[in-house]
Amino acid sequence: MRITFKSFGQLRRILGNQSLEVDVPEGSTVRRAIEKVIALGGPDLERYIMDGNRISGNLILLLNKRDIDTLAGEDTVVKGGDELAVLPHVQGG
Repeated sequence: MRITFKSFGQLRRILGNQSLEVDVPEGSTVRRAIEKVIALGGPDLERYIMDGNRISGNLILLLNKRDIDTLAGEDTVVKGGDELAVLPHVQGG
């Protein structure tokens, strides 16, 4: 099944594209979708997205415009046609 991966900020520069169509197996989770994108994007992308074995806490992940933390986090199951957006966490002061 196919989902749309949207990137912003530095992530967009690393990917060279704001939007990327990604094929993932049926029943895949957000985590699996991110792993698939990393496999396509290479080590620079992995360094930006991952913090050890976890997705970086400096990023906000939205599935269909909903924060995955309000769903099942990285274990949220994605469906064909879903949009997964990754945004940098912005703080002001």
